[in-house]
Amino acid sequence: MLLPREKPFLTGLNSYYLDIEKFIQHLQGEIGSGCLYCKSADQELLVYFDEYDIVRGVTQNNGEHARVSERFDHVLVSLQEKNFQVTIYYLDPDSIFFWGQMPAFRRAQNTLASDKVSLPDLVFRLSQKTFSGFIEVDVDGKKDCAVLFFYEGQRRGGSYYWGTGGLSPSDLDYNTLLGMLQKGSGTYSLGYFTSDQLSSVMEAEPETEEMKEGLDDMSDKGDNNTSSDQEPSEPSDLNEALNEFIAVFAQTVSSKRAKAEPLIDLKLKFIDFAEIYPQLDPYNHLCEIEDDGTVTIAEEISEEDAAEGIIDCAWMVIEDNKLHKKFRARLQKMEHQEVLQAQGLELER
Repeated sequence: MLLPREKPFLTGLNSYYLDIEKFIQHLQGEIGSGCLYCKSADQELLVYFDEYDIVRGVTQNNGEHARVSERFDHVLVSLQEKNFQVTIYYLDPDSIFFWGQMPAFRRAQNTLASDKVSLPDLVFRLSQKTFSGFIEVDVDGKKDCAVLFFYEGQRRGGSYYWGTGGLSPSDLDYNTLLGMLQKGSGTYSLGYFTSDQLSSVMEAEPETEEMKEGLDDMSDKGDNNTSSDQEPSEPSDLNEALNEFIAVFAQTVSSKRAKAEPLIDLKLKFIDFAEIYPQLDPYNHLCEIEDDGTVTIAEEISEEDAAEGIIDCAWMVIEDNKLHKKFRARLQKMEHQEVLQAQGLELER
């Protein structure tokens, strides 16, 4: 489940000693709006409330889809059957309905490290993909953490460990988080809002087809592998342009150090950003880069999408090696510049 990152209003309670209905009525009078989080060994519960009513109830058994309802009945049934540790979070009136009506989502499997990609760079790349979802941020070695929310690529606010209320739109809080990551390090986890109305706040299980659909916002194509029986086709003009781009990229990175492995560095970026560019994930075998630098793109995916991801990831490797000027100079001499530009693909970053 996804929880607010602010410090809880109240912790350390046991549901065995509480009349939950009366306790929520008491909280409605004392703090007005918030959520009740209950956790047992095999189940989690969430109850969102405002000063007048229950906004939403959520139950989730370990390893299963969450059950969401505007009624409280299924939560009460669980509370009568077992004991839960209870935590209370305050959510102000401006954020309670955001949390209480949050869309279903899928969490990505992998995390990203801040030493691999800065938070501003990640936010920029997600904005280019009109990302709707959230980034969970943990600062290494500290309790400080945050959840940043996005809608169609725009940051809409965040829940911060040092904040109050559940959804701060303030740039000051965001900049405070950036400062912490600049002084130290951290990790990011992504969640993608989906149109699935039957499940919410559910950990991704990518081995099932239903779970794979949770990445619809980030990929227009399916995850099926290419068939080994298909005959290779003649490379398109765009494919040829990509081959030249990768050759220029490899030459630039190799010029800095004798034992450079530019193609390996590039593929590692594909893995780091598999959530953003799933078509480049090496495990999907939809876009392959051979040892000689030639690109093979499966018919199931868009050449333009693959090319955009390859160019983005290549530039990240270039930035890691501080080779901006050399790379730009070599790109100006590419024979196939116009092919890429005709597809709306910008070579420079």
